[in-house]
Amino acid sequence: MRYIITNFAYGFGPFLRTAELALKVSDLLKAKTGEQSGVIIPWVYGEKQKAIIEEQFSELIKNQPELLVLDKNLGQYLDSVFYGKKSYSEALEYLVDNGQKLQQEIKEYLNGGLVVETLSGQKQKINQQDIILEINRNARVDFGFEFSYQATFAYASEILQHALADKIGQAKENVINLAINWFSQIENRQRLNLIAEPATFFYLGQSRPKLYPTEERTPPNCSLPKPIETKIDKGIYVTVTGIPGLDKLFAEAKKIGLKIYTNQPEIITESMKMSPKILGNKNILLHFARSGWGSIWLSQLTDTPFIAPAYQNEDDPEIYFNNICLGKIGLGKIYQGQSLAELLGFKAEYQASVDKVNQYLLEQYKTLDGLEYAAEKIINNYLNVSR
Repeated sequence: MRYIITNFAYGFGPFLRTAELALKVSDLLKAKTGEQSGVIIPWVYGEKQKAIIEEQFSELIKNQPELLVLDKNLGQYLDSVFYGKKSYSEALEYLVDNGQKLQQEIKEYLNGGLVVETLSGQKQKINQQDIILEINRNARVDFGFEFSYQATFAYASEILQHALADKIGQAKENVINLAINWFSQIENRQRLNLIAEPATFFYLGQSRPKLYPTEERTPPNCSLPKPIETKIDKGIYVTVTGIPGLDKLFAEAKKIGLKIYTNQPEIITESMKMSPKILGNKNILLHFARSGWGSIWLSQLTDTPFIAPAYQNEDDPEIYFNNICLGKIGLGKIYQGQSLAELLGFKAEYQASVDKVNQYLLEQYKTLDGLEYAAEKIINNYLNVSR
């Protein structure tokens, strides 16, 4: 079997989005050539990442368990430069100081063959020459594959250029400039840069230029949510905690008979564990989440009003610009202590904004399925060039 490798930034969304897209590319490759490829996912987040993969791709794993494999070594390399254990500014500084050395170590590892693990725990060796292409999302390091494709919401270099101009965040100016140059080199080497709409700088409209000749724009590059028929009580869904005032909202929700659903029931008292997939259910009235585009799109594509925490100065500056975009195009509201009644009243305004954005996407791309759209772009480029 040959493989597609994924490469991503920190957080659960990026590894899921790259895996989704890689699997879609694999399906299209099989349809066009008769050959289906496996997908290699760097294993950064231990058993939690594995559990999320098993939940997200349960049907695939049941029928074709051999298609997804995890690489713990690559995961450790990526984890060393990720924001999380380090603050954002510390992670950025570490990257510009150690990126070249890290890329050399990764190159040597890839040259020697990858040691991967199936979801059932079996180890196997994969030769570098059996990896046909790479799909990445704001990659922190360059894996060096000839056929490398990025699908994302904004360039890492572009976010930092805006952060520098607007003096956002805690990173030092010289570190930001070095990081802009670092990310630009990776972005410039991509065969395609697929930038989704709506996303971080969508609010700039036609004034936002294309940064590379390889740039093409797409609808949201995530899977379309499936309708959820499960019967549940009316409630709110929470994928983010630590927002001041949420305890007050939870109390209000319970008082008026709304349930609290979350993927982290151990953190929220009296909540019920549910997968984010439940957002396709009409009885989920609000979605509380950090303003990453995977979460925003999930709300957009299920008509679930989106509520996000305010930007904190130590956070990734992407969140600052995402929050601006949410406010300007109406795809969310920033939580600033509003009552639950006020947030529930956001529904009509939110629906009008979603309808407007979705109509734009249909006029522009004839589809809301950005996953299929991006996969077609990648596979057509790959087959045209590699043959």
